[in-house]
Amino acid sequence: MKKNMIYTILFIVFILTNSSLTFAGTYQGLWVGQIELNKVNEAASKTNTVTLQPVKHVFDMTVLLHVDESGKVKLLKEVTMMQKNYSENGENMTRRVLITNDALLPNYDGIVRRDGKLTGIRLGSLAFDFETNQNELALAGSFSAGNSLNGSIVMAENHPSNPFRHYYHPDHQQGKRIIRDISFTINASQESNDPEESQFSLVGVYNETITGLHKIPLKINGLFSIQRISEVGKLNE
Repeated sequence: MKKNMIYTILFIVFILTNSSLTFAGTYQGLWVGQIELNKVNEAASKTNTVTLQPVKHVFDMTVLLHVDESGKVKLLKEVTMMQKNYSENGENMTRRVLITNDALLPNYDGIVRRDGKLTGIRLGSLAFDFETNQNELALAGSFSAGNSLNGSIVMAENHPSNPFRHYYHPDHQQGKRIIRDISFTINASQESNDPEESQFSLVGVYNETITGLHKIPLKINGLFSIQRISEVGKLNE
C-alpha cells in the first residue's frame, strides 16, 4: 500500500512538472524512488555477525538522486521544484528549475497554486542527513544499467542529529563519529524489453555499512526502484 501511494505521488508530480520528456537518450534529471531494506546482519549474534539475514518487517527509505548534464550524480536530502521567468527573442518564457539551496527560493516562482498563491513542489528524504548546511552528496561511479554508485556520509561528533547526543543531558553533549558507506548497484537487466524504458525507471540493489553506531559494523541491504520525474540537468540554476 505504501509503495503504491509513493508511485501515485510521483505520477502526480510528473504530470504537474512535465508536459513531456525529450527522450534524449541520457539519464540527466531528478530521480525519485524507494529503497526497501529487507536484510541486516545480526549484531547481537554469538555465532555470526557478518551474514545478512532477512528482516521480519521491511523498512522503506525515500531516495532522491540527481544526474547532471555530464552524468555526475548527487544524493539529495531535499529539493524544491520551481520555475524561472526569462525573455527569449522578445517573448516571456518560463522553464523549470530544481533548487536545493533554500536561500535561493525567493528568486523563483512556484508551479502549483495553493490558497491562491503559486508555490513549489518540495521533495525530501529523512533517511539521509549530511554535514550541517549541506543538502547534497556527490556519488562516485556511473549512473546506468549494470553499473554502481557509491559514497560515504560522515556524521561528526557534534552534528545536531548525532544519535549519541542529548541536548539536555550533561553527559551526552558529545557524540560519536558515524560513517555510512552506501552503494546503489543498478541491475544490468531491467524489467522492460523496451530499450528506452531504462531511461525513465530503474531498479537495483542498495547496500550500506554503518560504523561508529555499534561496536561492530552494521550492514543493511535491500532493493530500490527509482523513476525520473524531471530532465533538468542543473541544480540551483
